[in-house]
Amino acid sequence: MKTEPPPTADYPVALHLSGRLVVIVGAGQVGKRKLRGVAPTGARIKIIDPAGTEIHPTTKTDYLQREYRPGDLSGAELVFICTDDPVVNQQVADEAAALSIWYCRSDQPRRGSLTVPAVLRRENLTVAVSTGGGSPALAALFRDRIAEMVPDSWGKAVEIIAAVRRKWLTEQTEVKYNQEVLRKLLDQELVPLIAHKQIKKIDQLLLSQFGAGFTLSELRVKIDEGAP
Repeated sequence: MKTEPPPTADYPVALHLSGRLVVIVGAGQVGKRKLRGVAPTGARIKIIDPAGTEIHPTTKTDYLQREYRPGDLSGAELVFICTDDPVVNQQVADEAAALSIWYCRSDQPRRGSLTVPAVLRRENLTVAVSTGGGSPALAALFRDRIAEMVPDSWGKAVEIIAAVRRKWLTEQTEVKYNQEVLRKLLDQELVPLIAHKQIKKIDQLLLSQFGAGFTLSELRVKIDEGAP
């Protein structure tokens, strides 16, 4: 009887999958969840499952309604193994390993080459929580707790700070852009100002920290006015 490999420290990364091939073998509830997670990345997606499944019409997906076959992973850079057949799962895992393709096994997470964290998204802000596959439910619980502390306005805050950084690096201003400046922005309640759509106060805050040329309009960041 095979035993689970001893736990080791995982190395978290954010993958840029746009235009890259991702294969999902098995389109049940788990497979559909993986599809929902991958679809926004711009990846090319191939789903293999003998049973019919609903696919979002805007998703760039090649759906093969049949059993998995050796060779189906050709050209893939990421594979999700989501069937309820351990024999098929092992076959897919063996092919992925032989081709040096990163793969995630839903039935035995620690036997894959990666696990998928519970993810919280606020526009360009992504928070991921992982238990290394030990307890996905616990990771989701922590993710939900964090969500209570990270309102949607954090996503717009990331957009503003990224725009400030781009402008600063491009124009080489004399303002020292570092963590201290970012802390000042946050300490002076940038996020609540965004949540309450206080555009004039946000502009005043940015001008006080970075000087002329750093208003929202000059940074090309739009915040819809109106009731928060």
